[in-house]
Amino acid sequence: MKEFGSDFHFIELGDNAKETIGHIHTEASYYASGRHALIDLYKKMRWKRLWVPVYFCYEVLGSLERAGVNVAFYEDYPLFNECETVKKLPFEKGDALFRVNYFGLRTKRSNNAIPVPVVEDHTHDLIGEWAINSDADWCIASLRKTLPLAEGGMLWSPKGYKIEKTLNTTACNERLASIRWNAMRQKTLYLDGKTADKTEYRTAMISTEEEFDSIEVSALDLETSDYIKRFDTQQWFERKLDNWTIFKDLRADFFTVLEPEGSGCYPFSLTLLFKDEARRNTFRKALIGHDVYPAILWRIPAGKQTVVTDFADRMLSIHCDARYSEEDMIQLRSIILEC
Repeated sequence: MKEFGSDFHFIELGDNAKETIGHIHTEASYYASGRHALIDLYKKMRWKRLWVPVYFCYEVLGSLERAGVNVAFYEDYPLFNECETVKKLPFEKGDALFRVNYFGLRTKRSNNAIPVPVVEDHTHDLIGEWAINSDADWCIASLRKTLPLAEGGMLWSPKGYKIEKTLNTTACNERLASIRWNAMRQKTLYLDGKTADKTEYRTAMISTEEEFDSIEVSALDLETSDYIKRFDTQQWFERKLDNWTIFKDLRADFFTVLEPEGSGCYPFSLTLLFKDEARRNTFRKALIGHDVYPAILWRIPAGKQTVVTDFADRMLSIHCDARYSEEDMIQLRSIILEC
């Protein structure tokens, strides 16, 4: 049985991983999620306000605000060049700036002219040129968005800064992670045709996702911690880049493919931008009819900038990561062209 997209299934570890995430980011600290990493950093640095792009995941922003993070917004989204905008923000003492590498499509930004601490989000491209050569004060990432993990977040400092490491994994987080690992194994059975019902694992994924919004800041669970020490992250991203390249010249009258700004990027997914929301929605429905489950990133609340909501209403993210073979991607390309 072949499906494309949605949550990762369980992937067995290979032998002799050469480039784990620990090899790539040698001084990183690990958390249950990327938002936990950011919340812990904000509180330990005693910042008073965090400037965040208006185009972002508002479920995550809700978690930050409930945890006491004071959020201010600035203009940024994937088609916008934010470099001059961030230099002119009305920063005050106690502020910090949050920058995002949307969909792994951006090349390195310099932070030299920014007078406050900078935190970069490299969730969508953990190993690209910007993440590896960053000059930010801090970098964070949510690992489970790009790696086949039940949970995971990471924090590191390109400048070598340190924060006090006081966190342990919590019983609540261990429980949630265990449920998600089990759901991933159930999905593997489903994809292998050994069970016909996906309801149980889908329900588990959705319910634990909701609980992640409210649990206390925690270190990474034990199973995930062990898994990432033996998972070849570099190889995983290289294979994803090979998969994405299969779609690079994809053309249609009603959408365009968003491409990286330059070399050294590892695109997060096949990101399409449609002429209008109605055509996007029709296309999405057709894909689902072929067992392709794309994502909309993100749903922007009413009242935010029109240009940002317009982008969110017209985009579609289609998974092309390394869980799929070249043959799978050729099949997916045919489905896209058919729809």
